[in-house]
Amino acid sequence: MTVGRRIFLGAFTAGAVTVAVAPDAAADGEYTEYTAPAQFYGTSTTAHTVTINHKATSGSAVALNVTSDNPETSAMYLTGVESGRGTLKIAHVGYADGSDANASALSIDLQTSGTASQGIYLTATNGATKGALLVLRNNDGLDDLVVKGTGRIGVGIDRGATPQSQLHVVQRGGAASAILAEGAVRLADVTTEPTNAPAAAGGGSLYARDGKLFWKGSAGTVTQLASA
Repeated sequence: MTVGRRIFLGAFTAGAVTVAVAPDAAADGEYTEYTAPAQFYGTSTTAHTVTINHKATSGSAVALNVTSDNPETSAMYLTGVESGRGTLKIAHVGYADGSDANASALSIDLQTSGTASQGIYLTATNGATKGALLVLRNNDGLDDLVVKGTGRIGVGIDRGATPQSQLHVVQRGGAASAILAEGAVRLADVTTEPTNAPAAAGGGSLYARDGKLFWKGSAGTVTQLASA
């Protein structure tokens, strides 16, 4: 079977989409080289500006493959101004029988042994934000894992709730305990005596001071449990 490749020279308008391409284009191996980039824009409120549909049902080819040889900047930029949606929306249409156990909605592969590259990096270049930095929800009514903009972390807390500690873990049904540490647990000396907040939670606080171990009960009574 003969496979042909076309080089587009010029510009065209189709429906709500206008495409403008520089006339200077030339074949370069399997690619078409443009001296000026192609640009797309659309004005429709119902139709996507660009849609790519890969119709093959097998094989390793993908709908869109983006590569870059430039180590000084990102391979792709994505910018949005959404107020109630994600800038990037990924939808994995899975299989109810669970036959897609090795699939994932997002897969990251750091392919060079010894690389110092970070797997996921999130920052706020213009100052601290107010929204949560990470939210994982799979069980009804729960934030299975949430990292708030303050840096507080909640595990298994009520959905939308505020972690009541730097790390707030709620033991849910089926779990034998809230925290399991396979190894030593180190308590550093506190700088101030704990307040037992929030009081509604009851219980008390276990802490170390001057190398000694203390328990502060819900009534405020402090008991030394171990010496330095």
